[in-house]
Amino acid sequence: MPLNKPRLRFAKCGVSVYISANIRLFFFVKKSAAARVKPSSGILARPMLGCLLPTTSHPMTRFPTSGCRYRFTPADWQFIVESLSSTERGRAGLESLCEDPDSVQPILDHPKLFEAVVMKQGAVAVSPALFFSVVVRHTLKRIGVEEPEVADYVAVACAEFRMPPGALSPNSTTDIPSLYSADYIDALESARGPERFFIHVQCANQFLVLTCLYPSFLHRRAERRGAPDVGFYEGVVVSHLQAASHHALADEFALHDVLQKLSAAFPPVRRAMNYTVQEYLSLGA
Repeated sequence: MPLNKPRLRFAKCGVSVYISANIRLFFFVKKSAAARVKPSSGILARPMLGCLLPTTSHPMTRFPTSGCRYRFTPADWQFIVESLSSTERGRAGLESLCEDPDSVQPILDHPKLFEAVVMKQGAVAVSPALFFSVVVRHTLKRIGVEEPEVADYVAVACAEFRMPPGALSPNSTTDIPSLYSADYIDALESARGPERFFIHVQCANQFLVLTCLYPSFLHRRAERRGAPDVGFYEGVVVSHLQAASHHALADEFALHDVLQKLSAAFPPVRRAMNYTVQEYLSLGA
């Protein structure tokens, strides 16, 4: 089922973009809003970079903006502290460090935290934001992709991914219309200005998550239906990331460098994520 023609309308405080009948993206702040915010109420406050208002259920209803850590819940911060400290004094010191934005990344990079997230039984209580922030960062560092912003982009895309329940399970017979990359190409043909940027990002992010986390699903789909396999969708991700990075809005949302670096590194990033999924994760696909 092809996407409906994109529509664009302007609101008082931003731009509301309809990519399809199922997705409405609403952006109300530009690059200046990405400035660091101070901690609030013991937890780092999330910078107000934008939000999405999905109209109905859709596999990808979020536009990743930087700051996966700003989505952490109080339980996430508690999990971090308890995983990295064993004494009351140590926990108090770590809680203080978690209040400092400059100290958070080194804390999240600690090898013990990765082990806790993927091995500990208590990790089931952590949010997708913390889970993927730690797992993706660990995976990308292992292959030499050191930029936190690149890992953060991938982590947010993974954490915000949505599919109908059971849609990616081995025995699923659910058809997922948005898996047809040609629908995005059709939408791009009639899109203008900002719409093109959002469609490129939407397409890249959806297939980024599917190729990184659910390669087995794509393999099975290729075998059963003659659909394209992982290699094809890997190319789709790269081409749409590159196209998005060349759009003027990439600079407005401070995403130009991130999109460029991720597109250049994506093939090894995808393979590394596939290895991590195979070795450590069980995603039900």
